[in-house]
Amino acid sequence: SLPRLQNTPLHNSMTLPISTSIHSINADNKLSLFKYPIWVFLNMLNNSFPNSNIDSHLIMQDYIPNSANKGWINTRSSPPRMISDLFWKELPWESIEDELGQINILDTGCGSGNYGVKLSQYSRGTVDSYTGIDNSPNDNWKILADQYTNFKFYCLNSSEILSMIPNDTNMFISQSAIEHLDEELTFFRIISEYIQSSGKNIIQVHLFPSSICLKLYFTHGVRQYTPRTISKITRIFTPDSYAILYGLGGKAFNQLHYSYITKPNLMYKIGLNKIRDLRNIKTEEYNKRLRKIILLNKNKVISQPSFYALIIHSNYNKLIF
Repeated sequence: SLPRLQNTPLHNSMTLPISTSIHSINADNKLSLFKYPIWVFLNMLNNSFPNSNIDSHLIMQDYIPNSANKGWINTRSSPPRMISDLFWKELPWESIEDELGQINILDTGCGSGNYGVKLSQYSRGTVDSYTGIDNSPNDNWKILADQYTNFKFYCLNSSEILSMIPNDTNMFISQSAIEHLDEELTFFRIISEYIQSSGKNIIQVHLFPSSICLKLYFTHGVRQYTPRTISKITRIFTPDSYAILYGLGGKAFNQLHYSYITKPNLMYKIGLNKIRDLRNIKTEEYNKRLRKIILLNKNKVISQPSFYALIIHSNYNKLIF
């Protein structure tokens, strides 16, 4: 059996921390030349001591893609996005359906809503409904809602989520979203409150950047994550929950990202290169290297994850992860 999570009471929430960060600077807003180095420094500080004070109930392991999916890779997606999509694709969707019954997803920070389509495909149609929320509307929402009658979209802030969670929601997800939330711990307490009040069997799946992304992305959200800061999230949930943290990618993924995306973009910004993204002109070469990295990554310990995938399963009937 897996260890269950410690519980952080919801009462006196005004005195509880609202973020895993030691700062509130959001790089999604344009940063001045003065503010950018401050943002970098504070994130370096926030990412320090990554393996201290880890939730003793948090299970950590590497994600190794299934070899059957190696031929599926043909993309211009970044390495973290590629490995993230493989992770979504390889979730145990049949077991999830057996555990939850009809799967009703709420996707926070849904963007264009295209993950609704991806998850419907990956799950082979086991997703019964998909609701996407974002603080900015997207023209693609209407197209998808017209095409898929079980898709709905709402424009609202993450702090307003509790007021509109569909009653049948039993799966909360996010892809590259929580690092953009100014108060992400408040967001998770809202989910915890819904879980406790409903008593439902709930699965959460959240994918977000590791500390290495501070070097790979120039400006991106408020923060990155380490096992220490992720533990601040997992401690929110009740003893009737277990959590698994997967490391996605690794050193070779990070080097590929730097070579094809980060370095060319940097050279472009300072005027030393006319191409800001080598994937656009070396697509076949990029895909070949990405396939090779995934193949060689099998059975190797991931010491420098590119991304994290956090699964929290509450009020469960059986362990499926």
